[in-house]
Amino acid sequence: MEKIVGVDIGCTKMYMFAQIGGETFEQKAPTGLDCPWENLKREIDGFIGRLPFEPEGVGIAVPGLVEGDHRVQLSDVRSLTGMTADDFGQGRFPVRLINDVKSATVAETVHYKDKDTLAVIMAGSGTALGVYSKGRMFTGAHGFAGELGYCIIQTEEGPQRLDSIAGGIGILQQAGCGIDEFLERIDRNEPAAVQLIARAGEYFGMALTNVIHLFNPDVIVIGGSTATYPGYMEHALETAQKHTIPDMFDACRIVPAKDNKRIVALGAMEYMRSGMRI
Repeated sequence: MEKIVGVDIGCTKMYMFAQIGGETFEQKAPTGLDCPWENLKREIDGFIGRLPFEPEGVGIAVPGLVEGDHRVQLSDVRSLTGMTADDFGQGRFPVRLINDVKSATVAETVHYKDKDTLAVIMAGSGTALGVYSKGRMFTGAHGFAGELGYCIIQTEEGPQRLDSIAGGIGILQQAGCGIDEFLERIDRNEPAAVQLIARAGEYFGMALTNVIHLFNPDVIVIGGSTATYPGYMEHALETAQKHTIPDMFDACRIVPAKDNKRIVALGAMEYMRSGMRI
């Protein structure tokens, strides 16, 4: 299969990608937690309609829980809950659905074929984990493993979900502004913004410590826009090193995603193309 489309439906935007004969096609569209299903489908259909080929398959990555490769059990983008692969394809072409962080993990396995255990963490609007070990994806009993953002961290204000204190949406809610203004505040070195990023990075570092202790990965790949906020990963790595068993920390490389912009869409394409089961 060469004529494959990859779609990354995120909590704030959707990215669509295709490539054939050395030519690249891509498009973004705004989403949101309350984005109507009809808007998502219209944008996907519009992108596919403008391609110079009829797709042989479409891989679609979504935030949330996916049953097999055919139904969204639960999603933060609420209108996706209950949607099926047939709702997207409607008999025109095959469609496979996959959780977004598992899709990112599929993409990164291509670059670490010689490694025993690979962990991929997407730190974007929320936080999620994919683990690929000994040639298999770790999925749990029902395929829902990896909801790192729902793990509980003890804070001065009491127990909180990691997403609430270290995820992109949680950070902006605490800041009380949008992403552009928040990044400008950091650029101006405003104390409140700098302190908020430091605190979020420290909590993400605690999550890294837990991932290393639980899975003992050779490599942790970190993608997502929140991980690129100035100071975030510096505080995270410092915290993780401080709290992790030294031998385990030293045995694990922590690296950025190879293609942070396309990682999820590329994984969805590979999932569709390869027919792999997870």
